[in-house]
Amino acid sequence: MHSNNNTQAALNRPGWLEKSSAALRARPNALPLLILLLLSAAVHLVGLSHPRSVVFDEVHFGSFSSAYCCNHEYFFDPHPPHAKLLIAGTARLLGFEGGVAFDHIGESFGEFSPVPMRLAPALAGALLPLIIFVLLRQLGAAQAAAFFGGLLLVFDNALAIHTRGISLDGILLAATFGALCLYLAAEKATTTRQWVLFSFLSGCAAGLAVGTKFTGLVIVGLIGLCLLLRVWPGKNRLGFKPMLRQAGLLLAGAILVYLVGWALHFSLLSKPGPGDIWGVPTGNLVTDIVKIHGQMFSAHADLPDPHQYGSPWWSWPLMKRPIFFWNSSDSAALMYSVGNPLVWWGGTLMFVVVLVNLMLARVTNLMPPSVPGRQRPRFWLPIVGFVAAYAPLAGVSRVLFMYHYFTALIFSLIVVVLWLDYVGWMRTDGLRQQRVS
Repeated sequence: MHSNNNTQAALNRPGWLEKSSAALRARPNALPLLILLLLSAAVHLVGLSHPRSVVFDEVHFGSFSSAYCCNHEYFFDPHPPHAKLLIAGTARLLGFEGGVAFDHIGESFGEFSPVPMRLAPALAGALLPLIIFVLLRQLGAAQAAAFFGGLLLVFDNALAIHTRGISLDGILLAATFGALCLYLAAEKATTTRQWVLFSFLSGCAAGLAVGTKFTGLVIVGLIGLCLLLRVWPGKNRLGFKPMLRQAGLLLAGAILVYLVGWALHFSLLSKPGPGDIWGVPTGNLVTDIVKIHGQMFSAHADLPDPHQYGSPWWSWPLMKRPIFFWNSSDSAALMYSVGNPLVWWGGTLMFVVVLVNLMLARVTNLMPPSVPGRQRPRFWLPIVGFVAAYAPLAGVSRVLFMYHYFTALIFSLIVVVLWLDYVGWMRTDGLRQQRVS
């Protein structure tokens, strides 16, 4: 009781509210980030144990992750190991010791909670809206616009479904856009220590993205392009030697993370298993890494086509073929990966409108009226990101699914939010100053 009275007295002291308000003013992005965190955590973490049976890709990635943390039997997967290692490591820290076969969709977890295995993807999914908020701010968006962009991701059903299960996409997206955020933070660093740290961490995140799926190479190319463009004369010119030093830091982080993941892969899978039909590792890390990459590329080329829930690349923005995830044993409940129509259909329509406007502005040298004093944001960066993430998939012969569009979708939403902000759809004031006018 004495402690409670002291706490209440401290809260009632004059100036407590004033100090809290001053702290928020000193960190103007703290309030929207906190709101996004609470909303995103609720969407991704509440009820994470439901359903208590295996859904969609948990058949594959649950089995693979269990091998790392529990039975250590060698397996082969066309994707690199890094995200599965994070899933397994988190599960092991929470006490998961195996016991689920992950044989088929609908298989019961029995006495085991699914939460330890689902937590790492869910945490990545919960952080993604915050990462996009920061990225939008770095690209020139006002606070309210960046908050709106984060909300679009919080309330998208497709992203939520894929990041609430044992899957790779949440980790891939968080690493991809996190790497870009860290690179842009290095661009604006005010000290050498910050510049070195952010550059190295950006490389680490890029290495994690590539180590999750090879589509993570998109962010490697995009950051590389940013570096090259800074060599050209201009306001933000970096210079050739500093560019090489930063490239070295980025590569060092990426290569370190990528190699550590593969070293863990071969060291943890120490027992014979189903992957032996692809060849038993020889014990030489470099040789085994080179060998398995050839096998992975071959496996991607040989994946079966078609698949019941596969879909062509042109259909993804239209959500023409949602993915079946799970149904209850009595078929009273169903789970499909289908996006929020506002985000997917509305975002696609607005993205096309923005691209047409930007192309017309380039041809006519006329831009629509913008908010006075507002600098033109870096539209080219997310547009190039969209093209790099989407266009190569049009030529892929293997079966693809709607979730392959996630990276391109987020880049398109960033373009739309930047445009809406630039033309004055939102006020330039902070989040609490927005109002309908």
